[in-house]
Amino acid sequence: MAARWQLPLMLLAAGMAQAGEVKAESANSGTAPPAAGTDEPVGILEISERREYYVVDAITHDELRQQLDAAMAGHGEGKSVGRTEQDLRSAYELVATPEGCRFKDLVVSLDITIHLPSWQPANGKRPYKLDKAWEKMIAALTLHEEGHRDLAVETAGFLLDSLRALPAHLDCGQLRDQAGKAFFRARVRHSIVDGIYDRRTRHGIAQGAVL
Repeated sequence: MAARWQLPLMLLAAGMAQAGEVKAESANSGTAPPAAGTDEPVGILEISERREYYVVDAITHDELRQQLDAAMAGHGEGKSVGRTEQDLRSAYELVATPEGCRFKDLVVSLDITIHLPSWQPANGKRPYKLDKAWEKMIAALTLHEEGHRDLAVETAGFLLDSLRALPAHLDCGQLRDQAGKAFFRARVRHSIVDGIYDRRTRHGIAQGAVL
């Protein structure tokens, strides 16, 4: 299923996706820039992942298929019964320097939630053939959603690299604007590659995520 992004409204205006403000500091604020000639990269990447499960309790194959279809009907994204959501954010302060401006405490964070079904038959019994079909389907579905996760992680790294690559001669206003554009480019890039992934895998069906 196509991955879902959760993006704050202040993204383009503030040039960041972290709730709060971009703070501008003078070069004499007490926080010295990195020493000249250091190769230590600016910024860090923080990634968290969790999985959430929704229960289906059908006993027969047809009933199970109906429950899965109903569970995902409200999302309207292909025919997958799984879903991956990402919350990509960047947070930083801006510090004026003699050359222009730099990031301070730059953090790109990505929170990932993968939603998957959990089969818990109402009668506590799993027919052998249906159980085998379920295990095959859930393994393929998990693989498909992990593919969405991997694309999101790659996008977060792309964003951090893009922010690190912004020129040091920009003033703080220009750096803020360019950071916002970098975030927008990362979002568009992800949308394209994620869509290609879903089309190539037929929302997981081509990988075996079908019951």
